[in-house]
Amino acid sequence: MLIMSACAPAPFSARSDATPFTNYVAMGDGITAGFQSGGLTAASQRDAYPRLLGERGSLDVPMPEVMDPSCPPPIGVSGQKNCARKDPVLVSPVVAVPGAKVEDVLNSTDTQVQAPDPQLYDADLYRAILGPGTTQLQGALARHPAFVTLWIGNNDVLLPTLRGEPETSTSLDSFRSNYASLVEQLRSGGVQHLILMTIPDVTRVPALIPVRLLRLIGIVDATCQGQEAYFGSVVVGKASKEHPLSCTSPETLTAAEYAQAQQTVQEYNGVIQELAAANGAAVFDVNTVLDTLPGRPLIPSATSPFGAAFSLDGVHPSSLAHRRFAQALAVFINQQFGTDLNTRP
Repeated sequence: MLIMSACAPAPFSARSDATPFTNYVAMGDGITAGFQSGGLTAASQRDAYPRLLGERGSLDVPMPEVMDPSCPPPIGVSGQKNCARKDPVLVSPVVAVPGAKVEDVLNSTDTQVQAPDPQLYDADLYRAILGPGTTQLQGALARHPAFVTLWIGNNDVLLPTLRGEPETSTSLDSFRSNYASLVEQLRSGGVQHLILMTIPDVTRVPALIPVRLLRLIGIVDATCQGQEAYFGSVVVGKASKEHPLSCTSPETLTAAEYAQAQQTVQEYNGVIQELAAANGAAVFDVNTVLDTLPGRPLIPSATSPFGAAFSLDGVHPSSLAHRRFAQALAVFINQQFGTDLNTRP
């Protein structure tokens, strides 16, 4: 198994015997797709790490850009949802779909999904990115990739955690079965260089807000006194001093549930590492990048309530974070596969 953390970049120096960085495909969910601030825009798609990674290898990685005001419009942008493609015939090597879970990569299309979650599944996004009747796995293999980055599994645990229901996360057995099938099919489909990306600690996203901060602004009631608990930002957005949150509500993430969510992430990552070892894949630990990003600001602002590392939804990384991911991935891929990607900051 190849496991190596992202380290400080060395000066870029192309080698004559370097492995060509070609036929790159990026698979995953909203992060890989370039989803920011609750929406997918052409600008945020262009800022996504797969396109930036391609630039570092002088490889054109065009995104499946959507029309304005976007699909859906991000926070602060008015207008009707528009998922039409700017270039309908372009075949993008970025097949990631916002909201996707591991099982979705295998099975979901614009017309086919099991138990769709209205906060995750959007048929229009599947059509815009993959076209009709195509799974993400089918779309990836149709592009005959040599290099694949796979960052999937975040949504299997994130939304349940934000809802205060980590026990409804994808079961470990289902996660293992689906991820194993995905890796096996990528390998049998001819993918030579496979990079599996870990799942971050979802309890660290700034959209999960501790009660101690909410108490300072007076939007939790007396049931939260002395409690170590959290609420997701969507729940917090509905609260007020007149209608405060109660720590007895099912939307509360208790200290025990917080620990449960962290344990689920650790178990998922253990599966990823096991499958990498069994299939000769490399594992890129995303936390080595997240640990270097700016934290939650002491004094939030309207333009940057969650700081420089996260977009306005408090879940999806900012353009700054995507640049850091692209640089760290370039270092990692050079180390693992002998490529000559540009690793300069």
